[in-house]
Amino acid sequence: MNDGAELTLEELVGTVTAELERLGLAGAGADGRVAPLPDARTVRYYGTLGLVDRPRIEGRTARYGPRHLRQLLAVKALQAQGVPLADVQARLYGRTDAELAALVASAARPEDAGVPQAPAVLWREIAVAPGLRLQVAEGFAAGDPEALARRLARALEHLSLPDEVNDEKKKEGRP
Repeated sequence: MNDGAELTLEELVGTVTAELERLGLAGAGADGRVAPLPDARTVRYYGTLGLVDRPRIEGRTARYGPRHLRQLLAVKALQAQGVPLADVQARLYGRTDAELAALVASAARPEDAGVPQAPAVLWREIAVAPGLRLQVAEGFAAGDPEALARRLARALEHLSLPDEVNDEKKKEGRP
């Protein structure tokens, strides 16, 4: 991260982009309405909302420091989690530099940087008996139901079944 040197707006945008990529947050949670990486216009807009402190002006050049960098990273970290901008504003108001850094660190996912996310698998769970549940992936095709029943029966044989399940099996005349 920035060691304390002041940056121009373009340098700040480049540094934020590099940090978001390093942290695995570049493009995270982007839903089409939120730009995954800030540009100069976005930084100015965040300034008008109070999300980023006003820069120091040197001549006609705006200068940004380490706090500005932390503020932008915190905004993008929260947006990556799907937090609306109004809520971001409320969560970041009055935060210290240490709190901003901790927020960014907690959202960082460097192990995910550049790695495509696996699709989510939805599971259905069925209570078969007290203490026994069957989980089935959504879209599972059983194929031959009799073969599946035999496989399930063999799997159950390998379990240490509670007396209630054994009693149920005896009532049904199964071993």
